[in-house]
Amino acid sequence: MIKSNNRDDFSQATKNRLAKQARYHCSNPSCRKLTSAPTSDGIKEVNIGVAAHICAAAPGSGARRYRADMTAEQRKSHENGIWLCQDCAKAIDSADPSFSESFLQDWKKKHSEDMWRSVIDKVAFGPSMPLTVGEISARLRVAAAADLAVFRRTPKWPGTNVALTLTLKVKHVDEALSTRALANAVTTLDDLMLVAAPGMGKTTTLFQIAEGVLEIGNCTPLIVPLGDWATGADTLLVSILKRPAFHDISEKDFRAVATKPGVVLLLDGWNELDAAARERARVQITALKTELPELGLVISTRRQALDIPFGGTRVDLLPLDDEQQMEIARAMRGEAGAQLIDQAWRTAGVRELVTIPLYLTALLSLPDGAPFPTTKEEVLRRFVAAHEQEARRAAALYAVVLGFQQDYLDNLAVFATTTANTAITDSNARKAVAETARVLMADGQMTITTQPDTLLDTLVSNHVLTRSGDTPGYSFQHQQFQEWYASHYVERLMLQAVSDPAAREKLNVDVLDQRPWEEAVLFAVERSARGDTAHKAACSAAIRTAFDVDPVLAADMIFRATDEVWAPIGAEMRSLAEQWHAPGKVDRAVRFMIASGRPEFGDLLWPLISHANTQVHLPALRAAKRFRPSVLGNDALARIAALPPEIRKNVLHEIASHGE
Repeated sequence: MIKSNNRDDFSQATKNRLAKQARYHCSNPSCRKLTSAPTSDGIKEVNIGVAAHICAAAPGSGARRYRADMTAEQRKSHENGIWLCQDCAKAIDSADPSFSESFLQDWKKKHSEDMWRSVIDKVAFGPSMPLTVGEISARLRVAAAADLAVFRRTPKWPGTNVALTLTLKVKHVDEALSTRALANAVTTLDDLMLVAAPGMGKTTTLFQIAEGVLEIGNCTPLIVPLGDWATGADTLLVSILKRPAFHDISEKDFRAVATKPGVVLLLDGWNELDAAARERARVQITALKTELPELGLVISTRRQALDIPFGGTRVDLLPLDDEQQMEIARAMRGEAGAQLIDQAWRTAGVRELVTIPLYLTALLSLPDGAPFPTTKEEVLRRFVAAHEQEARRAAALYAVVLGFQQDYLDNLAVFATTTANTAITDSNARKAVAETARVLMADGQMTITTQPDTLLDTLVSNHVLTRSGDTPGYSFQHQQFQEWYASHYVERLMLQAVSDPAAREKLNVDVLDQRPWEEAVLFAVERSARGDTAHKAACSAAIRTAFDVDPVLAADMIFRATDEVWAPIGAEMRSLAEQWHAPGKVDRAVRFMIASGRPEFGDLLWPLISHANTQVHLPALRAAKRFRPSVLGNDALARIAALPPEIRKNVLHEIASHGE
């Protein structure tokens, strides 16, 4: 006999129809128990299933999902019924709120779809049926959301949710859009290359894109921190699927979903990879694009590392505008934050600095009453000092590292920068801190040491070091922190190079001529240029040395230095530029002079910048990565005002768009 629940008002014909439609199996996808059995004589079958009501047949105590708007005929129809085993029929009439009307309708729909699929695809019908691509896709999406929640708990997650702004570069057309707008378009655009200067928020942008696409529901985002991935031997896909959130997803599942549009890999930090890791990534990314042409890719990098292994649309991160700065400031510090921003806007050098997210948040993180910094280096230095002086951290650091945290972090940063990476494997990190401890003991700074793992755990718990990757390893909270710590080694080498030829050669070959050291060099210059007489002299000498190795780096060093550092070398630098520059030509000497920002070069540049031919003055204005108006001197405004209207318009536009 076929039974029903919730007041037995189904006709026998309706019960039979429900049973046959379900092929006598329970409609719960996780159960699918056969609900008919042969009698002992083997001639007849006994149905032990239940024709259950989706919405109750009548109101009253225990009536589940009763809808007063349904007619009596609707309640009795097979559309309001679902075939279940007795256990599942009892379960859906319990007080469990998860058994909603839509939930049971989904059971019924899936049961019907799977029955047809079992016939068409010739697979066994039952609870162990393989999932459809749509079901795997939904499972992958849930896993991606859970994985993003894990990232949200890491120190790299942005402190505010203010959407950053980007410039989309398509066929020479620049179009500004927010990260949320980009998230909405990520599946319709080509693969994307996110390009930005240090500290501009590349990682934040990828996180915001990931959150945006999950919220919109237009695709499934999977984040790969490339610096962490490089510390292990896994492929890009395996490194994702090894994470706990993806324990139910196999590589076969992933590939089945990624054959269609809707999955995007967010690859963070191409610039953080050394040459060997880049080659590994290049091979794997190329293979993925060949095997899964519908797979979307978004990759972040710095301007100095544009050797991306795929073509796509370039997106440049723009500096924070005044409104974004104020929104972040109020979110972090309330009215005190707004006052800090107002002070920054009125302080020379700092107004430009707070357009960079990393430095804005570092500035806003300084305690009340802290001295107001004026350079990138000083912002990070004061941030680190305030971080270390917090009572809980100070006690923990002294108890374990005896106050030598900078020595340990300096050496870790030097190791990572030397290997052109941002992540350090567990074994290399232990070796680095153990070597630092040996040096401190040999120098008589301490008599006992602590186990490397304990030292590293303390630096992770109380400082800017973080654990990274599925393979045990470490990295700094931001690459700029790594470069700041590495700058102390550069500073020491600059001082030694003044009187030691071997140190000078090491500075030239191992530091000034190696691109991964560029930011560390500039931090060392900012600090040394504002130090004592010996540091200023060493800074001047380092700039002169850098000119012979990389003139553009030397120009950036000049821009980050002070007048006191420039004075001893200014005449020689002017002479070298004159010898190098061919009058009337936009050559590398023009790039050097603009990048230096020194007004002493203004008279050499002005004939190019004021030239009537746009094929001359526009290339001149764009010769350097950023145009530095200070190179035009104190009378720049008057000279620009005197230009013919068309030239003046171009000059002002370039300064406004690409000036620093």
